[in-house]
This record gives sequence, structure tokens and C-alpha cells, in this order.
Amino acid sequence: MANEFNRNGRVLYRGPSAIDGSPIIVIATGLKGASANSKTGAMVQTWILAADVDPLEALRTGADVGICGGCIHRPTSHDGRTWKDRSCYVNVAQAPLNVWKTAGRNRYSDEWSAETFRGRYVRLGSYGDPAAVPVSVWATVLEFATGWTGYTHQARNPKLRGVLEWCQVSADSEGDAMAARAAGCGSFRVLAADEKPMAFATVCPASEEAGRKATCETCRMCSGRTGQAIAINAHGIGAASARPTNRRPLSLPVLS
Repeated sequence: MANEFNRNGRVLYRGPSAIDGSPIIVIATGLKGASANSKTGAMVQTWILAADVDPLEALRTGADVGICGGCIHRPTSHDGRTWKDRSCYVNVAQAPLNVWKTAGRNRYSDEWSAETFRGRYVRLGSYGDPAAVPVSVWATVLEFATGWTGYTHQARNPKLRGVLEWCQVSADSEGDAMAARAAGCGSFRVLAADEKPMAFATVCPASEEAGRKATCETCRMCSGRTGQAIAINAHGIGAASARPTNRRPLSLPVLS
């Protein structure tokens, strides 16, 4: 019955990941009750999760590749029991696991439309990469939304770049940030210890180092092709594992 559903969330998508074809589920929460996240503010949160493996098991086995792709903040190794050197800030044992369990009990309705998000601020990928999701889903979610934020680590793959319509390039180095700027894209760079923001970058206004002058809801510079370059110190559960990268810089066409 409809009244058995958790009215705070909806299932936005069930199907193959655009990254590797594995089954994923995408859930929006915060539709009735505001998020308690003090950094983002009262945004609708979207969770991109492996459909058939809980988020902790996905980290133990590498099944998170379907939702995170080539993100450098994934574990460097896993053995089915544990994982090592994960620098991602998200604690999957908290909200992602709770959302996944609620979905597993069929507590979220699949019924939604663009009207569901009219006038709302939406966070694309509270966990997981928005590029794993068909772009048609995000186009509908954001049709009447007032604003959004989003980030993708998949910009190296031409087939997954459609999400840059709404997402910042997750820059893993100074070279990535410069490539995004040259392409007309916004970027978001997580700084390891001793790394500094580039001269053209803005320190995230919602961060501790900026004095928490704003929330993501009020700032919204991380909304895709704004051209804004944002930087933030490594933070959250994986901060101690954050390391500078020598990864080959992005090569992007001019996108705007």
C-alpha cells in the first residue's frame, strides 16, 4: 500500500551502470524532511548504489567500480574481507548503507516525475558518480529544479561526458584543473596534505578552511559548466589516505 512507503525518498532508476553495466539503484532522499548535512544544507540527496551488494560489501570486493568507476579515492586494494587506502570522504556505513537497506525492504516508491523536484536544490551523487546513471534521468530530475551540485571522475571517458552538463570535473591534479578550465568546465579539486589551491581557484565556501561562509545549497558554484574552479582540503573519513597524484592530466575538448 502507498502509505507503507517512506515518503522521504524515491527510487529514480534501477538498471545497468553506464560505467560497466553492473546493476545499480539510484535513490533520492530528503523529499519530505531536510537533510541533516550541515555542509550541503537542505538539498535533496541522491545515492548511487550497487543494486545487489550492500555498500560495505562493494568496497570489500571491488563491486563499487560500477558506481565509482576510475575514481582515485576508491580503495587501492580489497580482498573480500576488507579494503585499504580509501581516501573518499563518504562513510558508507552511515547514510549509504541505511538507504540501501531501506530500498531493499521496498520502502521507497518508484513513482516520481520532474514535478517531484520542482523548486528544489538537488545534490547529484551524495555517494556514487552521476556518470553511472543515464543522463535522461538527471535531465528529468533537474527540469524544474531551482539548482544543483554534482561532480564526476569519469571525464576521461568520452562516452560518459554527457553528465558534465550538470557536474564539475573532479580534478585530481593541477593539470586536471587547468584542462577543465581550458574546456570551459567547472572543476573541483580535493587537496592532499601540502597541496595548495591554484591561483584561479576558489576555496570551497562551505569548507572549514573558508570559515563555512555558505552551504552547498546557498553557494551552488559546483553546478557544471559555470567555469568555477573550486578546491577543498581532504576531509572526512578518508582524509588521512589522501595523496598527491601523478596521473596523466585530462584531455578534454572545448565543451562550452
